[in-house]
Amino acid sequence: MLFVVTNYFPFLSFHVAGNTSHANFATSIYYLYGEQQWLIGTAILMTTIVVPVVRISLYIILFGPLYHGYLPRYAGDVLKLLEKLLPWGMVDVFLVGVLVSIVKLVKMGTIIPGTSLWAFMIMVFVMAAAQAIFDPHEIWERIGQAQRKRRGLAG
Repeated sequence: MLFVVTNYFPFLSFHVAGNTSHANFATSIYYLYGEQQWLIGTAILMTTIVVPVVRISLYIILFGPLYHGYLPRYAGDVLKLLEKLLPWGMVDVFLVGVLVSIVKLVKMGTIIPGTSLWAFMIMVFVMAAAQAIFDPHEIWERIGQAQRKRRGLAG
């Protein structure tokens, strides 16, 4: 839910000389591409939208069956993919960059934090907490036990 709020509502509003502009992640990426800033736009797209969507989806795909007591055969592949995505989940680094930018921009005009910014900050802490309590070794042990059990039944 936090991810949906983060991407739907305005992130920041900037008020300068009677003009107000609103920005969210999608419009920011759109403007960066429009300004030929392909590398920065792609980095923001990947770290704020694509990788978090994939990580959240993989967590649901993996932990949904585990919650119901079923270990899916694809659990090992999902874990490997989650480990490969870990370095790309730089949402916390992006948040620090946003906060530094706000401090710099506040001298030029009025910065109004939007609902999306608050949801984004909460999402950063929730994802960090999920990563902290996530123990892939426990799931690898379950996968090993399930494979041994399958071999025992097949043999």
